[in-house]
Amino acid sequence: MNRNAPRLSFPTRMLRAFHPVPLLVVLLVSVFILPPYGPARAADGLQAEDGVLDLRGFDPETMGPARLDGAWEFYWDRLLTPQDLAANPAPSPSGLLSLPGTWRGMPVDGERLGGTGQATLRLRLRLWPEANTLTLRLFDIPMAYRLWANGQLVAMNGVVGTDADSETPLRSLVLATITPEGENLELVLQISNHHFRAGGVPEGLLLAPPGPLETERDRTWTFSYFFAGCLLITLLYHLFLFHLDRKQVSAGYFSGFCLCILCFCMTSNTSFWAIRRFLPPLPPQWSAYVPLFFYMLFRFYYSLYPKVFHPAVRHLVDLRFAIFLLLLPIAPDHRISEYIALSILVGLGCAIYYVVRLCSCARRGMNGAGLLLLGSAASLLASLNDGLSHIKHINTPYLIEFGMLFLIVTQSLALAKRFSHAFASVGKLSGELERKNQSLLAEMEERNRLEQEVINISEEERRRISHELHDGLCQKLTGARLRASILSKRLAGTDDSTTMDSLAALLDASTDDAYRTSRGLWPVEHDPAMPGPSLDDLARRIAKDTGIDVRLEMRRHCGRCTNPNMRTLYRIAQEALTNAAKHAQAHTIRVRLRCPAQDGVILTVRDDGIGRPASARQGARTGGLGLGIMAHRAGVIHAKLTIEDAPQGGTIVTCAAPCDKHASPSATRRTPPDASR
Repeated sequence: MNRNAPRLSFPTRMLRAFHPVPLLVVLLVSVFILPPYGPARAADGLQAEDGVLDLRGFDPETMGPARLDGAWEFYWDRLLTPQDLAANPAPSPSGLLSLPGTWRGMPVDGERLGGTGQATLRLRLRLWPEANTLTLRLFDIPMAYRLWANGQLVAMNGVVGTDADSETPLRSLVLATITPEGENLELVLQISNHHFRAGGVPEGLLLAPPGPLETERDRTWTFSYFFAGCLLITLLYHLFLFHLDRKQVSAGYFSGFCLCILCFCMTSNTSFWAIRRFLPPLPPQWSAYVPLFFYMLFRFYYSLYPKVFHPAVRHLVDLRFAIFLLLLPIAPDHRISEYIALSILVGLGCAIYYVVRLCSCARRGMNGAGLLLLGSAASLLASLNDGLSHIKHINTPYLIEFGMLFLIVTQSLALAKRFSHAFASVGKLSGELERKNQSLLAEMEERNRLEQEVINISEEERRRISHELHDGLCQKLTGARLRASILSKRLAGTDDSTTMDSLAALLDASTDDAYRTSRGLWPVEHDPAMPGPSLDDLARRIAKDTGIDVRLEMRRHCGRCTNPNMRTLYRIAQEALTNAAKHAQAHTIRVRLRCPAQDGVILTVRDDGIGRPASARQGARTGGLGLGIMAHRAGVIHAKLTIEDAPQGGTIVTCAAPCDKHASPSATRRTPPDASR
């Protein structure tokens, strides 16, 4: 890194942290989708008073759906029907309940009501003249209810009961068709709540002619299915990445988070319970449980930036989920609902923490942090909007799906950017590795060339010493032997005759040793100017010196072998014969040199001795320096050297060396029987 480069400002680093083109596309799509996604515009300013709502001056064409908000007659702890309310004397209400709202904390008979219980609500309407056929929307009532319009049962959800056992709650969107008679319309709503934290009607009822409310429902479902399809593709893609490489933990956590978002959005009020089009109704608690699984998001961030996100937060989100699992089998449903509401508040705090830490990551220039920060901030704003809209502090549509979609897109782009960076790094490393491999191959070739040159120099030095011994010492010893022989004849019969005979014998032996040493240093077969089978000579010498039956068999394609590897094969044969004679306690040694067509030159030395020690059979490197020298010589000429035990006992040494010449017909040469000793 260039330390003299100017330090970029934080906004500049943020702009460089993500590419603007994909985000611009997402923003444009959001701009075109968001306006029609909002709820049907409802008329404001009309409020029910004392259980009566006057809509005679209402115009649905210009004012949109009518909100049935305001004070409804409230009959606490009584599930009344229209016939009960029409009885004489009529039951008196417990008070007025302002909708949308909850009866929790409402004073009745000097006491504050709790969240659970049952009640009946009634509202009388004065309709506009053209109100012939109407659609009434009941939305996001997380409990059981029944609705009558002018004495006719027009809608029901779940099973109304007086306790948790007799009640079956259900959350759904209900569009009830009403055909009023005249301008008067009486609505009677029975509600029982023994599973949710607070009973009542959290979302106001809407009334409109057929068309606007159905269009809004279809529009919301269409976008929800589009959103679910995007999530499903993203989920499967990252799950496949995690399957291919289990080290990509971030992809696994991200696919788990996508699954949580998919389940939450398709089973909650944000999508008008779009899953109801394909599956039977699910218990209302299931959709409320899903947000507790959002700890996958922290796991995802923590896997990307483990040094930035504190482990204590991870323990907090895990503890929140563990407490929920402990409460699930023992606590009543409304207590679990209260705990979920508390957990959502904790989750909101965690979301703020995510944004703060991601801001720190983006400030440090970490890969993908800018994209993740943008998506998390958008998701946080959407969550705040929905929370404020739910408690009626603001009047805006739910935006959580848009926030989650933007979050998923930015997270996918961040992972794609990280993967792209990883692929680029792998490509760079592959290029460097390829260059180093080429350099290593060149060095290995140069080393082999130098080793071959060292061997050639060694062999040349052996040849020089052999020639010097042959032309110098051997000749002088031969001359001394001749003179000693002449003197021995002249001194025959004298007192010095015995001494001269001993001296002549010593000179004879020394001369033979000198010639043998000269031939051993440089076999005459290696010199094109000096014909003669040196392997024959080697076999005879070993047989003569040790008394072992040494037999040589050669099958060659060429009358004269000009293979440059023959010198090395001779040295390997020499070492193998020496080892067999010294250590194997062999009685017979077979040396075979053959040149099968297209298979190079194969040298085999086989004895019938005691074989290798047990440690050598188990793979230990034994045998001293000789075996190491044999293996090194074979490696230099790219030959394959094997040492194995013979089936009937003894050891087999095989060396196969390459050869590029196979010219003449096969010629077989054997040592005569009398020469083997």
